[in-house]
Amino acid sequence: MKMIIGLLPDAGAAEILLNNLAEAEFDLKEVSVVARDSKQRKAMAGEGGPLKGATLGTLADRLVKAGLPAEDARLCRNAVAEGKVLVAMTVAPETQKAAKEMFQDHAAEVIGE
Repeated sequence: MKMIIGLLPDAGAAEILLNNLAEAEFDLKEVSVVARDSKQRKAMAGEGGPLKGATLGTLADRLVKAGLPAEDARLCRNAVAEGKVLVAMTVAPETQKAAKEMFQDHAAEVIGE
């Protein structure tokens, strides 16, 4: 499984991405959402996915443990602190390209390429 990490401009963009991923039959149990507002995060995606239970305070460490360089992990944490929404998703290698394109179609900055 491969992990795709994207920073979206706001919760609205993240919700649209999640809806479109579901319509494309991606398993949303494989998706984590990290937002500054934990209630907002839970409303969008619950507590599942590759970063299950990650909060703003634990995000950078969790991303480093998942294989992201420390500099990229700090960039992600800072972006979420400023109001962006991080969406991380594990996908099979054969669906990685399609999932990544969906992230990019929804104004996501894909991290760790």
